Amino acid sequence: MANTENNTAITINANTVHHINMSNITKLTNTNYIVWKLQVHSLLDGHELTKHLDEAEGPAATVTVGSVTSPNPAHTKWKRQDKLIYSALIGSISSPLQQLVTRTTTAAQIWEKLANTYANPSRTHIRTLKDQLKVFHKGAMTIDEYIQGITTRLDTLALLGSPLEHDDQIEHILEGLPDDFKPVIDQIAAKDKPPQITEVHERLLNHESKLLSKQAASTSLLPASANNAQHRNNQSNNRNNNSVTSSFAECSELSVSSLAT
Repeated sequence: MANTENNTAITINANTVHHINMSNITKLTNTNYIVWKLQVHSLLDGHELTKHLDEAEGPAATVTVGSVTSPNPAHTKWKRQDKLIYSALIGSISSPLQQLVTRTTTAAQIWEKLANTYANPSRTHIRTLKDQLKVFHKGAMTIDEYIQGITTRLDTLALLGSPLEHDDQIEHILEGLPDDFKPVIDQIAAKDKPPQITEVHERLLNHESKLLSKQAASTSLLPASANNAQHRNNQSNNRNNNSVTSSFAECSELSVSSLAT
């Protein structure tokens, strides 16, 4: 038990400073800010450290008792804890985006900088997300990947204060699907009330599974078909060979008869 505690915390002057391990956090990219923010906030909330995301200064650097001013131990602990969180946050950001926070010095500054960058409700940002939704198609992606790509953009629009109507969300999902999903598209479009995204996701997964099963069955039939074709070719070749052999034998008999005569 003592070893476990040593791995998660450092004791300094009877004040516990938590070592924050964010190795399991999905690294921040330019498309997954909402998920990243949720993971980081939940982790720090579990350690009761979310105040470091909102307060850049922490407790006062000094305390005065009577006429005596001395360093504040709470401030020292705060600074050490904040540096550990600051370092962990940088490590949870993908390398190309780390340049965004090079001028920050506290965890709260990183948090604010990233919020201003990825959660800033500018008209340009909102328009870009809506344009991405218009041209977002499944292509070679799996249904899980496709739905994740759609919902990430929908969630970001909601975060920016510009959520789409539910009908429009379902419409974007259906419009990006290929023709082999038409049976499911028609079923969903025929409903009086659009289903929830989770239900649409489930229906699409089931249809994807059927398509993959058919594809696998079709692929497994190819060798048998090839063998049948080869068998027919062999039979044809055998008949041709027998015909040639018979003709050759007949010619030989005629030649012998002619010589005997």
